[in-house]
Amino acid sequence: MKKTLLTLLALVSLTAAAQSKFGYVSFSEVMKALPEYPVVEKDLGNLQANCEKEIALAEKDINQRYSEYIDGQESFPQIIRVKRQKELQELMEKSLTFKQEATKTLRDAREEMMQPLRNKVSEAIQKVCEEGGYDFIVDTDKQAYLAINKKNGFDVTASVKKQLGIE
Repeated sequence: MKKTLLTLLALVSLTAAAQSKFGYVSFSEVMKALPEYPVVEKDLGNLQANCEKEIALAEKDINQRYSEYIDGQESFPQIIRVKRQKELQELMEKSLTFKQEATKTLRDAREEMMQPLRNKVSEAIQKVCEEGGYDFIVDTDKQAYLAINKKNGFDVTASVKKQLGIE
């Protein structure tokens, strides 16, 4: 019974799809063509470079302190040795925490800075869909489909770029 229902549903879907007008677009191609895209990428690159610079400074400090600890550990009294071990452990923990926070900050910044561009492209795709009389438009970058016969569809990437004023 379930197989029959699923088969019937699949056939109805295929029949409907065969009568549909669809388009396809490369979302990432359109995004990268936006004039704002290189600016956002540059800003994100600067943020990442600053984080990496800070991480490198922290690692250099840890390595220097560790080297000093190794060189002098034989001559340190027990209390100083324990204190330095504790300091090194705290520095390593702080460094790891900073790396994790930097990764999250970069991910959040990327999301926040790219979202307006994604919205802009999505709105343009929606307008092309409505104005072109398409039933749906698929993003060929995501490959969320099993197969697509491009002969039966229309590449709307150029239309979306035109909608955005990009040539």
